[in-house]
Amino acid sequence: MHSNHFARKLFLAAPLCLFAVGCGGDPMMDEATAAETGTEAPASSAPEDASLATSEQAVSLGGTYWWGTTANGLVSTSIGTVTNRTCFLRGVQGNLKGTSWASAGVFQYGNDWEIFVHHNNSKALSVGVQCINTAANRTPVMSWFDGQAATLLGAVTASRRCFLMEVTAAGGFAANSDYARVWNDGYNWYLGGNLGAAGGAYAACVDVPTEVAGGLKTAGNPGTFTYSLAYDPGGVACLLTGVGGNFSTSDFNDGVSIDYNSGIRTWEMTVSNGKRGWYNCVN
Repeated sequence: MHSNHFARKLFLAAPLCLFAVGCGGDPMMDEATAAETGTEAPASSAPEDASLATSEQAVSLGGTYWWGTTANGLVSTSIGTVTNRTCFLRGVQGNLKGTSWASAGVFQYGNDWEIFVHHNNSKALSVGVQCINTAANRTPVMSWFDGQAATLLGAVTASRRCFLMEVTAAGGFAANSDYARVWNDGYNWYLGGNLGAAGGAYAACVDVPTEVAGGLKTAGNPGTFTYSLAYDPGGVACLLTGVGGNFSTSDFNDGVSIDYNSGIRTWEMTVSNGKRGWYNCVN
């Protein structure tokens, strides 16, 4: 199922004109810079509301990316090499609800990572991705879907950390009680969750020596809350290990988002309207 899932994405993929110079549209973040497009097919015009923003914090990271659109179909672009570099989710915002599957995340395409949004509901959907400069003992990307037993990701080791790479739904993530996440029981890492309808997630693991902080942050409904996760003296990355809640609002600011606040050198999580975010900060 996993290989077919990605094959479907690649069949639909087309390189995009990236926002920084001459493409039109507004970037979601300030100080956006251009990234390289893929070369597997002729370039096509990007939807007017699609955007890719990258930033490098003063920490040991491999790139920070945001990508979102209301346009239907698969909208994706390369965010750089998979060599000695692994990319995971840091945010999901907007609408995963529709008449067919909606997905957001990152996947490997050849020798590059691709950030993507895929839906057919004409609603706002965005994803945040954080890359870290390691591929040490990276495990295969694994999937879990509602109705299945929890998926084994790998044995617990002193350095292994596991994170989400994609969430997907066709009716799931429509209630505050819905969620998908990774965890370990002291022996093994698992990917699983509880969804009221069709949906799931993808995850992988990589070796990162130290866990700085981790846990769960929630938001009342209605309401938006920002929490401090970890102070960053240099070399810290905070990534999503799980998301939950009702992702049915067409709003690029409604969801779960991990961001770096350079003014206070602190990683933060913002959650909105009954949603939940599990996280792990490592260095």
